[in-house]
Amino acid sequence: MKNYKTVMLGSVATSALLLGAAAVTTPALAKNVEVGHKKGSFYLKTKDGKFSVITGAQIQMKYEYRDNDSERVTDANSSETGFSARRVRFGVKGRAGHKKLTYRVSMNITTNSDADQDGDGGGFAIFDSYLQWKFAKSLNLRVGTWKQRFTESHSTSSGKLQFVDKARGTGNRGRMERDTGLGINGKLFKMLSYEAAVINGNTRKAPTANTNQSFVGSLKIEPFGKFGAAYEGDIKNSKKLKVMAMAAGFYKDNVTFSTRTNQNTFISLAGNADIVGWTVGAGMKWRGLGLYGEYVQQRFHDADTNINAGTNKTPGEKLIAWNVEASYFIIPKKWSIAGRYERFNTNTKVTSTSNATQANAGQNGETRFGIGTSYYFRGHAHKIQADWIQEQSLSTGSTGVAGATTTDAEDNKFRIQWQTRF
Repeated sequence: MKNYKTVMLGSVATSALLLGAAAVTTPALAKNVEVGHKKGSFYLKTKDGKFSVITGAQIQMKYEYRDNDSERVTDANSSETGFSARRVRFGVKGRAGHKKLTYRVSMNITTNSDADQDGDGGGFAIFDSYLQWKFAKSLNLRVGTWKQRFTESHSTSSGKLQFVDKARGTGNRGRMERDTGLGINGKLFKMLSYEAAVINGNTRKAPTANTNQSFVGSLKIEPFGKFGAAYEGDIKNSKKLKVMAMAAGFYKDNVTFSTRTNQNTFISLAGNADIVGWTVGAGMKWRGLGLYGEYVQQRFHDADTNINAGTNKTPGEKLIAWNVEASYFIIPKKWSIAGRYERFNTNTKVTSTSNATQANAGQNGETRFGIGTSYYFRGHAHKIQADWIQEQSLSTGSTGVAGATTTDAEDNKFRIQWQTRF
């Protein structure tokens, strides 16, 4: 009984202490902290501007019907249909003790992602997690993990697209994934922006599974003012012509096979590899009309460590991808239509093996084209999209090898997606 009374007395005393502390501190907090909602996001910040927390979330629900060509080995059924939670993501950003020090943390919390397109798979995963110090508008220092700027197809947020998803060649096969490292970025002369980074090179999923650092850099010029996201179309109905051109490149030194499977599932080299990639793109926006196109190339070579170790040099491989996309807002800022055409191809070069035989391991590629439409209730914060995509795939068997075959197949898919962001 005494123990019971002691526990009760202690609980009452603790509760009274906590309530008293809350009563004392709440007025003080109210004087120094501001809570509100702006531009679709909730925020909490100190009135001196040194600390802040801004929340963000994105939810995409998709329905897809796919009519498969039976010639494709992996397509056992003639058609597929189903619903999925494409991307359910949450994040916070803000200031971390100084007006020049900012942070960002974002995560994927869905268990039903389409790994084929975004490469992220299902389940909980941290995406961006970095700190950034602003020395000047022309120079910011960043450290952590973030989406490396390479192709505009991949750099454009998944929530700002004119289609349900990104172009497969430039946005998935030829992209750079999020990676960990140290980088700088900024804007020069009001029209030229840049990014450069030293990274681990083996993606956020395997940040230390390589022996050397890798490098990435990009330049973007916007001569007539801020262009915005490349593949969102002219959602602002620009009264003046906007133009953008960009170029980027990277070198990955001695990275493991997992990197190539994430970037390009057709690449078949085993062991470590050195990878060189570059891309160029350009676009325009004017009075509801949006145009954009880009080209990307990557070359995969045996890492020097493999060759120095005495192993046979395996074939180098190459990826080439390009796409063109156009869109127009029939009702300004509300209803748009879009069209896309893209091609990508991977091939293995001829090589000599230890017994002097030569062979080409063939190539794989796809041509895709389609049309899409989007209706915006509150811009990208609330919209419904639908598209139809036709995929024409080509797989050519090895030359110089018995039993070489060529497979040509065609698939069609129809998708509807409902998105909300807040």
